[in-house]
Amino acid sequence: MQAYNPRNHTLILLKDFLNLLKQGVPFNQDSLDEEDQSFLDQLSALIQDLENQAPDASFDGQSWLGRLFRNYTTYAPHLGREVLWYFGGEALHFMPDQEIEKFQALDDMVAEGRDYLEAKKEVFNPH
Repeated sequence: MQAYNPRNHTLILLKDFLNLLKQGVPFNQDSLDEEDQSFLDQLSALIQDLENQAPDASFDGQSWLGRLFRNYTTYAPHLGREVLWYFGGEALHFMPDQEIEKFQALDDMVAEGRDYLEAKKEVFNPH
């Protein structure tokens, strides 16, 4: 069993999301307006900063998430919620309290040595 790595998991989710964005309007157009291009560039830079473990990556992530939820609301539901939890801070304003409690319980279970995927299933799908 491989240990859960939140940074690597977040990177996977962000890369998948970037690929999804590039397939949809307006990001799939040959020519993007400045705001849309800037949004994609900011996400690409965030991914690179996370890969390089840049110290400001968490603040940059919060900034990018704020932009996502303000300007691209139709895409926001397609981003894994773990990304909001990973960046924390201002990003938590986009999560209801019950969801925050679930992620805290998940973190506690993983800290106790539980397998991430099993714990996630137990917390988010208790049936």
